[in-house]
Amino acid sequence: MQIHGIPVNLKLNSTVLMIASFIISVLAGLILNLAGAGRGVYTMLYSVGMAYLKLLFLLALPIVFLNLVSGVMQRLQLRSDGSSPARLWFFHSIAVTGAAVLGLAAGGIAGSAQIPAAFAGFSDFGLRWFRPLVPWAMLLSVLTGAAAAKIGPEGEEARRLFRSLADVFGYAGTLLLRLLPLGLFFLLCPMIGIRGLAVLWPGVKLVLVTAFCCAAYGTLVYGYQLRHCGKDCPAHFLRNFKPVLLQAFTACSSGSGEGEALHSLQRMGIAGEAGRTAWRCGKLLGKTGTVLYLGIACMLAVRYVGMPVSVLPGVGFFIWVLLFSLAGMKHRGSGLYCVLVLLFMLGLPLRAAVPLLMFEWLLDGCRSALNSVAAGTGTYLADKLGWMK
Repeated sequence: MQIHGIPVNLKLNSTVLMIASFIISVLAGLILNLAGAGRGVYTMLYSVGMAYLKLLFLLALPIVFLNLVSGVMQRLQLRSDGSSPARLWFFHSIAVTGAAVLGLAAGGIAGSAQIPAAFAGFSDFGLRWFRPLVPWAMLLSVLTGAAAAKIGPEGEEARRLFRSLADVFGYAGTLLLRLLPLGLFFLLCPMIGIRGLAVLWPGVKLVLVTAFCCAAYGTLVYGYQLRHCGKDCPAHFLRNFKPVLLQAFTACSSGSGEGEALHSLQRMGIAGEAGRTAWRCGKLLGKTGTVLYLGIACMLAVRYVGMPVSVLPGVGFFIWVLLFSLAGMKHRGSGLYCVLVLLFMLGLPLRAAVPLLMFEWLLDGCRSALNSVAAGTGTYLADKLGWMK
């Protein structure tokens, strides 16, 4: 295709399709509202959207389970071979814990927009009999991962099987998310047709709070830590690491730009096997963005459906968010699938997940970018402060 004689290659990527789907959904919902469409039209559209959302949820269970097994297994193996120092583990552990506290606090403070249910007949996930078993299944995954890592050489086939299954289901989740623009239309269009533009506010709030917290945490916490290496280190790090952050944001995956990340670290004077080990350790341990997103999304979803929150449930949210940070997830939509399992465990209605789908690519991009900042900062500090020696 040529525009004014200049060849232009137009490619419909997932971001463009999501933006187009969002705009079309809003316009179609407003048109149906003005046209006075009957309840049957809205119910038919919403039924298709609910079917897609339930597919996401059903796939989320094996994805989170297998990635918890794989993540715990990788952490224990990394710890046993002694390649990553204790100070690097401590750095990432403190950062992830702080992100969990900030996420839950920010979500609890900002979450106050309750939207009445538009379709009472679609009020929950179904499978109520299965809900009490999910927390135990998640705990079993941690035990299975620990056993697979500790069993020794004879368990190599089992470890390889768990890693392969985690990759297969993670890629299946990526394929299902390619249909998200279509699923969003069938969910958002009837909701706007019945409730108007007010249904957009929880999703907008979720994006604003998540983006602000990710930027603030990256600047204040990781920027402050980088100053231990020198006054100009934060600016130097950002200048060289900016391509990695942009790639993680656009691809919605912190694991997509490992080659670019290692190249950027090499430009900052960090090379060799020690730098690569610290980076891979940071990708596995520094799930700061994921933890922050889980805390904010969980609290906003709870407040969105009008569920009261006290101290004891808040402590439970904190423990589960930290547990889910153990998952070794590297595919797109990792945060979304973890939140879906959390919502199911909490017994929230299915409509609580709709605000997450409205701006899924933005939320996933913010999460992935902060995860990359965490991994890169840990690698930089480990090299410059001598943690790897």
